Amino acid sequence: MKRNIYPNSSYSSKEVEMIETLKKKKYIDDEMADFIVNKVVETFGPNFARTMKKDDINMKDIIRFRMVAETCRNRREKKGLSFKQIAAVLKVPQYRLQDIEKSSVRYIKVDVLKNYVDYFGLCRWFNAWKKNNQDVYERLLGRK
Repeated sequence: MKRNIYPNSSYSSKEVEMIETLKKKKYIDDEMADFIVNKVVETFGPNFARTMKKDDINMKDIIRFRMVAETCRNRREKKGLSFKQIAAVLKVPQYRLQDIEKSSVRYIKVDVLKNYVDYFGLCRWFNAWKKNNQDVYERLLGRK
């Protein structure tokens, strides 16, 4: 059994193991997303979970997509570009790019996402993310 490296916390050894695994992973998989969602629901209570379900918000997809959102945001900021500049080049509304960076999976248009990723030269990285998150990507495709 692993030693709890968070001695002043109430984390179980299984929780510590999950947290440490999360830090090492390139992508958040379904199991890890379940863990995170369960901790959020545990923190905010069952009413929060019911509200998410009622509003058709898939927290697991948002969590798993977050890496794409952060990678795009980091690349945009590193290049010193605004949404307005990129939107003009890609010929899309700025809010579509903002949806991607906010992980608003309900509103993401896959064609815009592909163009955004391509704009930053992240296609190879994104294809690896897709391979590890095929179910999330298919749900994005289904929202057209």
